[in-house]
Parts: sequence; C-alpha cells; structure tokens
Amino acid sequence: MPSFDIVGDVAIIKYREDLDIESLADYILEKHKNVNNVAVDYGVEGETRVRNVKLLRGTTLETVHREFGVRMKVDVSKVYFSPRLATERWRVVQEVQDGEKIYDMFCGVGPFSLLIGKYKNVEIYASDINPAAIAYLNENIKLNKLSNIHSILGDAAEVWKTLPKVNRVIMNLPHDSYHFLEYAINVLSPNGKINYYEILPKDVDLYGRFSEFPVKVLNVRRVHEYSPAKTLFSFLLTI
Repeated sequence: MPSFDIVGDVAIIKYREDLDIESLADYILEKHKNVNNVAVDYGVEGETRVRNVKLLRGTTLETVHREFGVRMKVDVSKVYFSPRLATERWRVVQEVQDGEKIYDMFCGVGPFSLLIGKYKNVEIYASDINPAAIAYLNENIKLNKLSNIHSILGDAAEVWKTLPKVNRVIMNLPHDSYHFLEYAINVLSPNGKINYYEILPKDVDLYGRFSEFPVKVLNVRRVHEYSPAKTLFSFLLTI
C-alpha cells in the first residue's frame, strides 16, 4: 500500500507516476471513516516550503488536526504540516523545563509551540515568514486558550535580533536549517539548547556536521527515513 499522511480529516497522497491516484483516493475514503477529503501532493515548493496539493475528493483542504490534546487548524495547501513528527514533538515537550524562554524559529501553524505551551510553564516566541502560517498560529493560540506564545511574522534571519536571549531554539526547517544556525547561536543563552532538524545522507559524519560553528552535539536521533539515501535527523546542540 502506498504511504499517505492524514492531517485532521484530510488524507494526502504523495504523487508517483505509477500510482492509480483515483482508485487509491476511493480506497482511503472507504477504509478510513475519519477521512472526508483526499488530496495529492506534488511536492514542496518555494521559500515557505508549502505543498503543491490538488483536492481529489471532498470539499476543503482546511481541517483541524488533533495531537496529544492540542487542536491545530491548518490548510495543507497554504502551510506545511507533517503529522509524522507527532512523536518527535512530544519527545521535545518532555525535554523542555518549566521556566524556559524558547524561540520556535520556523513555527508553521505552531505544532511545537502549541504542545510545549500547553504542557509547560514557558514563554515562547514563534516566527514564520509565511503570513498564512502566522494567521493559523494566532487562531490556534485562541483555540487552545494559551497566553504564553508570542507570534511573529518575519524572516528568521532578522527576527532573532528583536528577541531577548532564550534557553532553547527549535529549528524545524530540514532542508535549510543549516543556513540559519548562526542566528540561533546568536540568540541563545550560555548553556542553552538547540533542537535542530536536517535531512542528510545516511552515511554523513553527523558529529562533524557543525565543525565551522561553536556548538557541541549532545545527541543525534534518526526521526524517520526521507528517501532510500537520506534520513531526517534530530540533533540536540549546545554552545
């Protein structure tokens, strides 16, 4: 069975030329009673890393996704969202300590921020360059009745300059995080932590990846396979 993601009541099929997309869409609707809409994903595009999706069945690509007691409103054609990171997000929640100041550098609709904000007594600055992402984040803050998340529309390369020093930076932009690492280091307090995500070849020197930066790798985790040759890795860094 070809893999697909379910976000709220929207199923998202990754396009492949060899797939019978129409038949697969009907099969998903038949087998998954919680799914009302089916879309095909033609790949992630542009600076905001948004999926190029086409609705095949149903009426809308906007939905409410539930994860560990948090509700997240999202339109998968306007904002990138991956349900496959649910376990990883929950792991980070357990890692966070009460009292932290956190910068969620590429927040999207806020999955990391919302989960941490619900379960921990922290202050979070969440930014994204995508106006739709910040609009949904603001809705989700209200939806979950949270008051400890500050949403910021802007380029992370500039936003960090407006923030106080933080204890933790979350960098979930797996294709481009490396180009923003210096900004995370600049805004981080001494002994602060960076939850850093990057898609890399499976045979890369993981502990030597950051040799040009003044950081120490505390641990590395394989989150999930991205392709036959590449893996999404989670790094915990400190300065």
